[in-house]
Amino acid sequence: MFDPRSPNRIINYRPLLFAAVGFIAGIASFEAICRSGLKTGFLAAALILAVAAAGALLIRSLRMHRAPAAVLAAAFLIGLARMAAAMPDTIRPGLHRIEGVVVSVSDNSASTVVLKDARIDGDRLSYRVKLDLNGGRACVGEAVEAKAEAKNPSRRFGAYDERLVMLSSGISVTAKAESWSVTARNRLPVTQWLAGVRSLLEERIETVFGSEADIAAGFLIGRRTGIDEADHDSFKTTGTAHIMSLSGFHVGLITALLLFVLPKRYYAARTAAVGAFLLLYCAVASFTPSLVRASIMCMAVLLADAFMKPRDPLSSLSLAAIAILFAAPYKLWSAGFVLSFSATFGIIAVTSAGAFNYGSRALNKLMGAVAVTLGATAATALVTARYFGYFPTYALIANITAVPIFAVAVTFSFAVLLIAVPFPGAASVLAHAPRMLIRIAMRILEGLSSLPYASIEVFRPSMLSFLLMLLIIFTVSPFVLRPIKSRIKMALPLFLLFTASLIADIIRA
Repeated sequence: MFDPRSPNRIINYRPLLFAAVGFIAGIASFEAICRSGLKTGFLAAALILAVAAAGALLIRSLRMHRAPAAVLAAAFLIGLARMAAAMPDTIRPGLHRIEGVVVSVSDNSASTVVLKDARIDGDRLSYRVKLDLNGGRACVGEAVEAKAEAKNPSRRFGAYDERLVMLSSGISVTAKAESWSVTARNRLPVTQWLAGVRSLLEERIETVFGSEADIAAGFLIGRRTGIDEADHDSFKTTGTAHIMSLSGFHVGLITALLLFVLPKRYYAARTAAVGAFLLLYCAVASFTPSLVRASIMCMAVLLADAFMKPRDPLSSLSLAAIAILFAAPYKLWSAGFVLSFSATFGIIAVTSAGAFNYGSRALNKLMGAVAVTLGATAATALVTARYFGYFPTYALIANITAVPIFAVAVTFSFAVLLIAVPFPGAASVLAHAPRMLIRIAMRILEGLSSLPYASIEVFRPSMLSFLLMLLIIFTVSPFVLRPIKSRIKMALPLFLLFTASLIADIIRA
């Protein structure tokens, strides 16, 4: 029987954590093997060898009753199998006949649509098609047929891989139409209704929030377009772009509001209502990874309370990762997915140490905010540098000063938006408060972004360096059942490897 208190065990065993690590390793290994450039025979041999090694570890672990290793090996095999099932379609570049139903229209260009249930030359695709209508427009739910130049995405430069980025959005083919036509309408009633809800919310936000509408639309429904270039640079250079991401704060706010309104004696009904509303919110916001992650974690907490089980945020985070990647394994290469989960992991690792006690409530809250920001920054610094090539120098100051103001603004804005749906006139009057808060916070960010060296260009570190950083954070956290001195000693070899990996990255750059 596994005993997490045993001195021979390094960490507190969490099945979901080991399952998530193994599953992610299986997904990443499959992609690495497939992208290694091996010929077909050697590629098959490498995959068979990986399956055989994981299978042998699983059998040995089961015989020796080693639950952690067994879960890790089983999850690795499932990850390999899921990736094998998720292999994207490959087509011959050139002119093709494309059919499909419009499932979404790009925010950046009304003539760019995404097709589901797509067919190319009569063959059905397992992924979606991104189609440029060459200046034309189509609505969600319309079936279209086009003669278009199509290809599989393949461009690569720096850390950007067009293929992986497209696949993380469920797209395996991009095309530009030479001619096209609408062949049917109203093919996706539910999707059309959700698109209508989103359009209504966008319209109300534009009406109510005026000049701050673009920022409000960003942190309320996740719309990324329309933000002024100067404001975008302010978010980027101060490391506060996460404000525009739908995340745990939004989910917590919605959950608190629903739990406050619904009667406490009907706990099952309250939990079901929260789950239904979060599902609707995720659908309207196009199932962004950060929002889905926060929603799954929130429901895990509510269900733990319902069954009177202890809350375990690390297991909840692991469950969210497994759920998202099982549905769409290529999300692993989405910058939004990696940043969201890394930041949450860093916050959990830091806050697991317990509350601060300095004798002053205000000081405790301030130190808690600093610790959370440090945890998120440490966990995401390298991945930010890898994806974007810069480091925000004043991120800590910006997150401590401007983010709390934005948090209050988001709270008020949610209330105003709910009123704006039936009563836009009354909401316009009430919107003055959140609009003022948005302006104040943006002034702070503009001031910080104008300081010298607000954003420093850095080399792009490897994923190995990033993973070693996460492992160091985990090792020194209280999740490792050892005294702090022992944890630091355990982290030292990892730190040396991390340093060597960074030096190698610098030399390679």
